[in-house]
Amino acid sequence: MRILIIDDDPVSLAKLSVLLKKYGECDTAFSGKEAIEKFKKAHEDYLPYKLISLDIKMPDMTGQEVLEHIHKWELDNKINKIGERAKIIMVTAMDDVENLVTSFKKGCDGYLTKPFNAEKLRETLSKIGIRVT
Repeated sequence: MRILIIDDDPVSLAKLSVLLKKYGECDTAFSGKEAIEKFKKAHEDYLPYKLISLDIKMPDMTGQEVLEHIHKWELDNKINKIGERAKIIMVTAMDDVENLVTSFKKGCDGYLTKPFNAEKLRETLSKIGIRVT
């Protein structure tokens, strides 16, 4: 499974990379714009990401804006069947109700607050239908 980890914090990016590498091949992006470019390129190369870990607070655009762009692109390209679309979990320090509700309204599949550990990540992945071992 291909995984895209999007976070502007190098420590969070490194931690997620270490924890998620047992589930698949991980790529990283430090900004929303970079993430959208990598997401589209992966589809052009016929190697789409099946899981995306997405931070909310980033300097160029919010994770929720990235989420909207990804889902719009998927709809525009008729990628709307279960199993075809990328599963997206928000991994963020934003633990308020407003961000939680907004993220799910915009189409995220899961929500994990920082700080987290391997078990909490595994639980979140399991809840969204990612096979965990």
